[in-house]
Amino acid sequence: MPEYIIFLHAVDPQAKRPIDVIRNHCEHLDRLNAEGRLIAAGPFTDLQAGGMVVGEFPDLEQAEDFARNDPFVQGGYARAEIRPWAWSHPENGHLGVLDPHPGSHPRFLKSLLLRATARDFSEQPMPHELVHSLLTAALAAPSEFNLQPWRPIICHSDTDRQRLQRCCLDQSQVSAAGLAVICAVDPLVFEEEAPRAADELIARGSHAPDQRDETITFIRSCFANPQDSAIRNGTIFGHQLLLAGLSQGLAGFWLGGLDQDALKKEFGIPDRVVIAGVIGLGWPLEQDRPGARHPMEEVVGWGSWPGEGWKEKSPASQ
Repeated sequence: MPEYIIFLHAVDPQAKRPIDVIRNHCEHLDRLNAEGRLIAAGPFTDLQAGGMVVGEFPDLEQAEDFARNDPFVQGGYARAEIRPWAWSHPENGHLGVLDPHPGSHPRFLKSLLLRATARDFSEQPMPHELVHSLLTAALAAPSEFNLQPWRPIICHSDTDRQRLQRCCLDQSQVSAAGLAVICAVDPLVFEEEAPRAADELIARGSHAPDQRDETITFIRSCFANPQDSAIRNGTIFGHQLLLAGLSQGLAGFWLGGLDQDALKKEFGIPDRVVIAGVIGLGWPLEQDRPGARHPMEEVVGWGSWPGEGWKEKSPASQ
């Protein structure tokens, strides 16, 4: 998502700002932060220069709207100036000077905690370039033996999303989202792509060249139940797509309520293909709060099934 810097130039550097205006300004920033889109904010050391806000916004118009609604601006205490911003940090390769590396995004872990299922979306369209970026990220998901068996079907146009909605028990969020993706998986890949997967293992040195035939047989034997394997790999792809959307300020949902026969007929999908689910993404109408999570001690087991003695077994108690 594009980054913008909002300069808040002081209209009268000597004027004192009421505490309620300052509080409202902080709450305004906190709402942006709750969406994982606030990068930095604060006054300059030279108070006469005012302050600034750096954040992620879908476009300049929304950055301008955020600045216009800032209590400092509304109260006449500051004048906003907005410019596109390119912050040099590890995840963008320091603006191309260095290569980015996995795990370098400082806000990624916090963003995961903001994920919430959304069913209502704004009518703001999703640019094709953004859709392409999201799919590129999702296709980088891990798969068993790197077979990459997913064959996603993209429903970007209004017409395609309405077609899909009719196959998903007419659930309105499907057409309301700016993008819907059918997470389809072709089990035939487990058979046909095994030789290529074996060659990759040999090239990495984990298997000997004279064991190629045995390696191919072993890979194929791991998919004795192709339905389960297809769902597992399709789910990984779908969730990576969902998180890719989250990283760009999108809201989304995972949907499993669908008529597979109707869906396959409508979109020309072969009978052998497994549908792991449908992912929907769009610009949020409002910020949904994540649902309540079970306490860790109820669902996590340290070296054994979750139950009694959790605190004694957890690393925190060691």
